[in-house]
Amino acid sequence: MSNEARRRLITIVKALARKDVVSASDIVLETGLPRYYVLAVIQCLEALGFIELVYSRGSYKLYAPRPALERLLQALESGSDIAIQIIGVPQVREQSSNTVAAAPEQ
Repeated sequence: MSNEARRRLITIVKALARKDVVSASDIVLETGLPRYYVLAVIQCLEALGFIELVYSRGSYKLYAPRPALERLLQALESGSDIAIQIIGVPQVREQSSNTVAAAPEQ
């Protein structure tokens, strides 16, 4: 992951972790990042179980952070490479010392 990609991801994860409930539009306004980029990251984080969809009406969606999001943020900020282990899904690669576990989507 490039330094710029890591910086952008950290910015989005921080914005998600700061609030109990947040929309993609909130994050776009707070970070100044492109909407398409924020939406792509949110979809990935939701699929990995770091955030959960708590409200949806049409295209308006609200997300809430899960506890694993804070561990992901700590791992990203440490600057080391991380592996994400989806609980209940076989590992694709060996675990590193910085593994962040996320719950599978139910």
